[in-house]
Amino acid sequence: MFRKELLKKFTGKRILVIGDFMVDEYIKGTVERISPEAPVPVVEAKGITLKPGGAANVVANIRALGGKAVPLGVVGNDEAGDRLKELLKEMGINTETLLTDPSRPTTRKTRIIAGSQQLLRVDWESRDYLTKEVERELISFLLSNYREFDAIIISDYGKGVVTRELFKHTGKIKREVPVFLDPKEKNFDIYSKVTTMTPNMKETFQAVGVTPETDSKAEEAGRRLIEKYSLDYAVVTRSEKGLSVVTEREAKHIPTRAKQVFDVTGAGDTVISAFALSVAAGATPFEAGEIANLAAGVVVGKLGTATATVEEIEEAAEKLLVE
Repeated sequence: MFRKELLKKFTGKRILVIGDFMVDEYIKGTVERISPEAPVPVVEAKGITLKPGGAANVVANIRALGGKAVPLGVVGNDEAGDRLKELLKEMGINTETLLTDPSRPTTRKTRIIAGSQQLLRVDWESRDYLTKEVERELISFLLSNYREFDAIIISDYGKGVVTRELFKHTGKIKREVPVFLDPKEKNFDIYSKVTTMTPNMKETFQAVGVTPETDSKAEEAGRRLIEKYSLDYAVVTRSEKGLSVVTEREAKHIPTRAKQVFDVTGAGDTVISAFALSVAAGATPFEAGEIANLAAGVVVGKLGTATATVEEIEEAAEKLLVE
């Protein structure tokens, strides 16, 4: 069930976003010849676009939906880190809670695109876990301030910010503030005691050994996730099949709302952002799933890392009613 009034309540909701903050760089151009040096296309670059990526894209999604996001993560002492802070500040985000660690680079993903076709991606990153000193500083902020937020999102891209120590505290925190986790296969052995997690089909199989290709398999996988990771409920994203919200007693399978798919980059960021805001606004998990699914349908129809707005979600919902 879709309740339009929930979207109006997104405004002003405070969401803490913990995770791997990065820059998505797009080099766009055209291809008209093959290199004489090697059998590869020569891209005649026409321009470079920088966008917030990873956990920073979660922040961007929350902001686009009317919420107030606070980023808690780590950047390097480098140009990419400075540029990421600038991008966030342009959206009205305070970046004082982004810690600087000179020993690691700011994660940057460079995509080379000709027309609408991605030809190559180059990653600049460290996947080492945080130093104990930086980890203590991050967790200290969380423990001192979590009650000030309506929800907490942990956006794990496997770059080292999400650590085992973090989950020693989530069980206590989620009793007062819901905690939502977007997982990465690297860390399935450290997760526990969050409100929910939002694995995709591949991640779900890696976590519990069940591929959620059918509704019944999605329910089985969801309940295994609940038991194994001490979740209140599970949210399994199923690509073109939509998503499934599973509790211990019931489940709802929500078909995809996408009319056209240009790019799935960052769709998971949109799902968890819209879901967390919905719950913060008073939605049930099933209502939050409907809204998150509509938001995902919006962003996959855009090229590159993208966000959805409340107006776009409302429009998508209205089109469903007409159909």
